[in-house]
Amino acid sequence: MRWRRHLMKTLGLVLAIGLLGAKAWACPAIEKIPDYNCDSAVKIAILGDSLVFGIGDSKNNNQGGYPLRLGHKFRTAAVVSLGFPGVTSGQLLLKLRRAFSGTSNQSLRDGILGSDIVILDLGRNDRWFFKPPIATYRNLKRIAKAIQDFTKRKTGTASLVVMAVLMLPNRGSQAPWVSELNGLILHGHTAASPSNLRFDRVSKSLLTADNIHPSPEGYDALAKVAYRYLTKVLPRIISRLRPDLDQDGIYDIFEAPKFGTDPTKSDTDGDGKSDGYEVFTSQTDPLNPD
Repeated sequence: MRWRRHLMKTLGLVLAIGLLGAKAWACPAIEKIPDYNCDSAVKIAILGDSLVFGIGDSKNNNQGGYPLRLGHKFRTAAVVSLGFPGVTSGQLLLKLRRAFSGTSNQSLRDGILGSDIVILDLGRNDRWFFKPPIATYRNLKRIAKAIQDFTKRKTGTASLVVMAVLMLPNRGSQAPWVSELNGLILHGHTAASPSNLRFDRVSKSLLTADNIHPSPEGYDALAKVAYRYLTKVLPRIISRLRPDLDQDGIYDIFEAPKFGTDPTKSDTDGDGKSDGYEVFTSQTDPLNPD
């Protein structure tokens, strides 16, 4: 009887280690950022205008900006900067459509492809073409859909597009225009279409003399906001989008199609080790007892 109790304790310990290993190493997180497409890597693409490119970043030859600083905060998570100075929402939509069709801008296409998360920081330049904020917001939604359709078609999993709430400029009529656009962005926030990355909370005192582009200190502040969002706020949102009902460390959406495992069983092959532990930690077959 004593050996049986010892065996049961050992099996329980193995199962507990398996579950803990799955939660630490499976789809959920790499450097605190959820592995949204479950490919054992995290890629964040930041798409937008001159604030993404880094105009005003005098420490880095007027480029780099907050994407460069954000990338420095991670060891393995990749941050790709796709900034186009002066671009409007309509122009960027056209660029994306051409890139996704393969007719131009291969670097833009490659930058988006395979991304877990795409941050869209764009819209402020539309003010100078006398378009109402609602027209810009509609273009932002079209851009998000184009990205999701393209990534879904190419990889089987749509990237999660996060629409940033823009840092406020300090230029006459542009500031209230951007404030109105920001209101539309915030109002449209849902778990499936997050739009609560609050760059608008970065102080306008951190702008350069042109009253629109951040100083190096401003870009530092934007990077801090983005880092906190990716590692603190977004994981809570993704937990609702990517449930793991059997608590095995593999998102339900990927169990059957990607690994052949049962999303209703934490241990599909019944060998005492969770599916997530076998796939991501021990690298054994979750469908074959061993």
